[in-house]
Amino acid sequence: MSDIGSIFSTGDLILMALIGCAPGFVLGAALGAWASPGHRLRGAALWGLAGFALAFAAWWVYLTVIK
Repeated sequence: MSDIGSIFSTGDLILMALIGCAPGFVLGAALGAWASPGHRLRGAALWGLAGFALAFAAWWVYLTVIK
């Protein structure tokens, strides 16, 4: 059984997830702004969230299945 809950608080875990998934958000936002020239802000926001979700899923699979 892991004792990660006793080492880090909830805020620490959320901050680690935000930092770990930030590159996915940045790449998604850049691709979204590039892919939708008429609506750059909306495209960047939607694709940024999609990139964040994809990065979060990749970290989740890596930490729970692969590692």
